[in-house]
Amino acid sequence: MSSFPHSEAFWAALGPTQLRNRPVVEARLETQLAAARDRWPAVEIDGAAFAAHWGEQLSRTTDPEAALEQLHVTDLYLAFGCAAGEVNALRAFSVQLTSAGAAVRGVDASPAFVDEVLQRLQTRVLVAEAGATPRILEYAGRGSLENWLRAGALRLALNARRDARRGPEPLPDASLWEPAAPTAERTLELLRGKYAAEFGSALREAFASLEPGERNVLRMHFLEGLSLNQIAAMYQVNKSTISRRMAKAREILLERTRAQLERALSLPATELDSLLQQLGPRLDLSLSSVLNPST
Repeated sequence: MSSFPHSEAFWAALGPTQLRNRPVVEARLETQLAAARDRWPAVEIDGAAFAAHWGEQLSRTTDPEAALEQLHVTDLYLAFGCAAGEVNALRAFSVQLTSAGAAVRGVDASPAFVDEVLQRLQTRVLVAEAGATPRILEYAGRGSLENWLRAGALRLALNARRDARRGPEPLPDASLWEPAAPTAERTLELLRGKYAAEFGSALREAFASLEPGERNVLRMHFLEGLSLNQIAAMYQVNKSTISRRMAKAREILLERTRAQLERALSLPATELDSLLQQLGPRLDLSLSSVLNPST
């Protein structure tokens, strides 16, 4: 009998290989798996699925026998747990993610920039796009997970600086903001684009003034396209908590956008309030156009 649980899943995924002496290999696998479980005792994953994933990573190497000794199995185990959405794995991942901040600080040391780049990295590697698996499964264990995350964080940080040099993207055609019901002439002029630049500037400044947590939930929903359930899973809270956070962030954003517009435009307070009531339901459209990693 094999000393390695789920050995059949492992060998099936590995396929034709140069690995010899199956009993010796399985004894080594058992030792490595025990070390991974000792490192992450609270992480519970599907053993057969992980064994298949492990075998698949070895099958992609040119020398599976050497890779058997070199693979970072403890990190591969954690990454697999994260991809499965295992709560304790995600908690451990948060610690790993924090260490990647050093790479971001080499580009821009401001806390807000570091926080937002790391949030984008977390979203990028943990949230699966439609019809795909989470990118964290691309981690093959050939280096440490920490270094893999550092490399990803550095790429995102450099891209953010590059995007910042390009300047903010233009807002969508203002005709998309037109309300269904008629409004005052000056409000219609604003909605058609007369003050589009002022509105875009006010929205950007208001967004930048939010707390990092407020910016992050808005960014993940409107820029990354994540559902409330997906965001809740990442923060390890329930959907209603995220819904409340997002509603509060939107309310603060609208209030601060109003304050910025009040300083920039010579509109009566009642007319400005009417305008923002019209734009409020369409704020989501505008947000998607102004959010970027460098905001």
